[in-house]
Amino acid sequence: MNARDDRDEPASGTTAAGRQRRWRRDPERTNAVLLDALLDLVSEGVRKPTGKAIAERAGVSERSVFVHFADREALFTAAAERQAERWRALSEPVPPEERTVRKVRAFVAQRGRMYEVMTPIRREGLGLEADSPGLRRVMARGDTWLRDDLARTFGPELDRVSGARRAGGLLDALEAASSWGAWEHLRGRRGLGEAAARTAMGRTLRALLGDATEG
Repeated sequence: MNARDDRDEPASGTTAAGRQRRWRRDPERTNAVLLDALLDLVSEGVRKPTGKAIAERAGVSERSVFVHFADREALFTAAAERQAERWRALSEPVPPEERTVRKVRAFVAQRGRMYEVMTPIRREGLGLEADSPGLRRVMARGDTWLRDDLARTFGPELDRVSGARRAGGLLDALEAASSWGAWEHLRGRRGLGEAAARTAMGRTLRALLGDATEG
């Protein structure tokens, strides 16, 4: 093996070579490119992309995948963390003091955008999490973030209902109605378009919040 074999090699061409040299000086950038390649492949319907496929999409050598990530567990866990960054970037705080009807509209529109980005990766993650402690942790943190955001947005309404935050209370009901699982049922199982899915989810949230809104 010569010295060149110990480095991440570009796919081909001078431009790729220059890009590769920059990436070797910036491991974080290289990691991000590899993770984006993996996520893009899964989003396009590729099940469990191979290291070769990831490397080809990223424009690096196959060897580089596991130079930057110790094993597939580390790779998929890091990809899940990057995916969480992607969908969280679509969130914009909905003012809790806003009127309930307007909050529901804004909240459902935001969740719809997030869930559309989340869906292909989440489907794959659900099939892998049983054998991946890292994936389970990342997905659990994501679920906690979504619940906390829900509780913040509808905090005033929850405060008007006794026991709203107890097990089986209003917060649990709102979480179930606005969850990715509910969105997946509407979009994947029922075959609704995005607009119809938002309408159905919004109708459910308004019904649950009905007695908690200001008169």
